[in-house]
Amino acid sequence: MGEAKHQTTRLERAAYSAYFFGQNIFYVIIATYVSTFLLNMGMSEAVAAVVCLAPQIWDIINDIVFGIIVDKANLKGGKFLPWLKISWIFIPATTLLLFFMPAGMSQGKMAAWVIVAYSLWSVAYTMCDTPIFALSTAMSEYISERTSILSVGRVFATVGAIVGTLGIEALYGNVGWRTTAIICSALSMLCMFPILILGKERTKVDRGPSIHFKDLAGALVKNKYLLIFYISFLFVSVANSVQIIVPIFAEYVLGNTDKGTILLAMSLLPAVVLSFFIPSLCRRFDKFYIYLGTVIIFAAASALQFFVGYDNEILLDVIMAIRGVGLIGVGVIAYLFTPDCVEYGQYKNGVRQEGICFAIQTFVTKLSGSINNSMCMAILAAMGFVAKNATDIIVNGEVIGHEVDMIGKSACWFVFTIVSAIGPLVAVPILIIGYKLRDRDVELMTLCNNGEITKADCESKLSRQY
Repeated sequence: MGEAKHQTTRLERAAYSAYFFGQNIFYVIIATYVSTFLLNMGMSEAVAAVVCLAPQIWDIINDIVFGIIVDKANLKGGKFLPWLKISWIFIPATTLLLFFMPAGMSQGKMAAWVIVAYSLWSVAYTMCDTPIFALSTAMSEYISERTSILSVGRVFATVGAIVGTLGIEALYGNVGWRTTAIICSALSMLCMFPILILGKERTKVDRGPSIHFKDLAGALVKNKYLLIFYISFLFVSVANSVQIIVPIFAEYVLGNTDKGTILLAMSLLPAVVLSFFIPSLCRRFDKFYIYLGTVIIFAAASALQFFVGYDNEILLDVIMAIRGVGLIGVGVIAYLFTPDCVEYGQYKNGVRQEGICFAIQTFVTKLSGSINNSMCMAILAAMGFVAKNATDIIVNGEVIGHEVDMIGKSACWFVFTIVSAIGPLVAVPILIIGYKLRDRDVELMTLCNNGEITKADCESKLSRQY
């Protein structure tokens, strides 16, 4: 799929990957643990479902507007790096604001605090997520290098998710949520700092005259592959209940939070190992087929786990590992498609939109996480799961977990398995029927966009008419 070429330095690539490691710790503590935090603070499942979803109303405006600002702004110091520098302070500040919610507040006051803090955190996350992905298109003009940079970056994001998940799982029960949030913020800021110094924006694309909002909106609507891919991605991500439910499943069904650490490790470690092979696999095979295969594996393993049950710990761990193989699709490979859609959009419509394309990616990622949080809480509540009524499990005088009744256990197991399988089953037909953009064609489009070949030459070599 093309020779490996480099415009970036090794140190720069390492700094780029380290950024994802730190950023994903911030994402995990919010996306994975905010539900557990709210339940621990005494918020009901129904209220938690609402407050996790409410900030997304603001996100619809926030993410799209920010993407347009990135596309139109010409800041001193670059197009993307200045935003990363601003968000480096803003993300930890809003994370700490959320987890420093005072104890003993009423349900209404807790809901208000979380909605405000979560909305501010969402702005901060957009300010780092959209630019860091878009930065890959400015660091190098080579498709193979961009794929490698993003692939390795997503590997480190997955490692960050593992370190964050296992670390938070071990910390919050011992030192509390506030100290946990401080430790996570400090570690994340340390990892995210090097790219602010070492990152360089090399590629400069002639964008022509100033682009108006209606031109950007029109070009976005015409970028059908961006829309098709993220509609399918939304179904997979919304249904992926693994990281949300595992801590709850371990604490309230298995009765031991330590078992949650093991289950999360089993689901994440295979993705980390296999992620290192993604760049080489993408040079041999079109990434579309690799992604499609992982989505199918995840759906099949999730359904299988429901019928096998959780009484046998070995089978529970093994099937979780298989599901982890499937998770490499939504955790790593999915994020390689947005740069392709940027190139396709410019080739097709004559408008280059890194900002708004990556803002769509950020928006769908956050929206799916919040819907997933809210949906899981809502289904649990509807099926009779009540955390407040759980019985304490005491070993040697110490509470190691809690146990809900059989109705609650069945609800949790259903959400943990069957719900995860439904989304991919909807997404696969959408991808197969609708997404026709392929790697070799994107390479040709990029050459055309960069002025290295004419559009007539490009069209004569494309595998199909776009």
